[in-house]
Amino acid sequence: MKFIRHSLAGIALLGTMMGAWSGQAAGKADDQVLVKVGEETVTAADLEQAVRSSPYATQFNTLDEEEQAALRGDLLKRLVAFHLLRMEAHARGLDRSAPFRKEEKEYRIAQLYRFYTRKLREQLALPEEVEQRLKAEFKGQPDALAAARADEMVERYRELKLLTVRHLRDRLGVVFHEDRIGDGIRPDTVLMEGDGVRILYGDLVEGESFEKTPSREWIEDRLYKRAELLLFARAAEQEGVDIDREMAAFRRERMPAMLMEQLEKQWVPDEQTMKAYYNSHPGLSYVPERWHVGQLVLSSYAQAAAMRKRILAGESLFVLAGRYSIDPYGRAHNGDMGWLKEGDGNPAVEAQLKRMADGEVSDIIKSARGYHLVTVLERRPAMRRTYQSMKDRVRQAIIQEKFAAYLQELQQKYPVEWKVLAGVEGGEQGG
Repeated sequence: MKFIRHSLAGIALLGTMMGAWSGQAAGKADDQVLVKVGEETVTAADLEQAVRSSPYATQFNTLDEEEQAALRGDLLKRLVAFHLLRMEAHARGLDRSAPFRKEEKEYRIAQLYRFYTRKLREQLALPEEVEQRLKAEFKGQPDALAAARADEMVERYRELKLLTVRHLRDRLGVVFHEDRIGDGIRPDTVLMEGDGVRILYGDLVEGESFEKTPSREWIEDRLYKRAELLLFARAAEQEGVDIDREMAAFRRERMPAMLMEQLEKQWVPDEQTMKAYYNSHPGLSYVPERWHVGQLVLSSYAQAAAMRKRILAGESLFVLAGRYSIDPYGRAHNGDMGWLKEGDGNPAVEAQLKRMADGEVSDIIKSARGYHLVTVLERRPAMRRTYQSMKDRVRQAIIQEKFAAYLQELQQKYPVEWKVLAGVEGGEQGG
């Protein structure tokens, strides 16, 4: 198992994980500090929570000690990178910027809405008479009964939402202004207002690109969906719903992500930058040659020579490999070694594979494992992928390269002090 150091996807994942446990590990003053990042610390509890929250959590106990250490080391470095990005985002004032404040507001509305809709669902239950009717109708058909119950609950939830929306509209004194939809509508045109709620036309179309003003039906559909969102959020707010923890997690996670978005635009400003990188890094687009290999390994040159003579006389290399090969995998698979990628095998074997014709039996090749006879069943020639086919990969390669250098800069600004080396892959201290 390989772990990618400082991968951007890994940093984003760490943000989600950090948000998920924000505040859980904190407060353990006696917890072991693994790394000090500026004025902040990464503790053993942070690392263990990262392990439990990672995609590898279910596999962790099946890994050997070296793999577990590699995973811990990778996650520890990602935690450090996450802290560095968050501190820099804060230093740049991203949490006070208009885009961040808008996202924060929308996230808060969404969380309140989720709370209120969950509360509505919890109120639902099938009346006994409906339950009995469905059981009678679908007797002996458990799957059909479950589907019918689900359909019934969906319909009842839809009706409950409609009734709740009407109730909240009355309670909050909501007024819609559909008559303002038409020619001359402006971003600041008010389309709905009430106690603590308001919808502007700009709220519905922000970020959208239209050749002409969208249809009335499209605007009204957006308007009513937005109204439901705001009404439910407002109701949850009036009930005193506490989402402070969710909001703290959002701020903690979103700040590094927003900084990365800004940096990525700076590092990859246009397609010309990606094309130049593609042309100057030919290895990035190179796809190595691959061979489907058959192999027989013997313990001595004399045995290999005798086997090669038998194969050239008409016997099957694969039958002989199943009987005589000293390579356990080859013997178990009758000499079929599967696909070998250029650069992954023994150099001497690869040199033979490159100059052999398909179906030809090689000369005897000596290695530390024995004396090899190989043949090529089929091959996939080396090639270079076009720029168009790998634009995303080129972009990520640029960002990855820039990001590694950027982390070094941040470590100069916010010194990283490693308190423990255990678990850091390769024994490196945060490089």
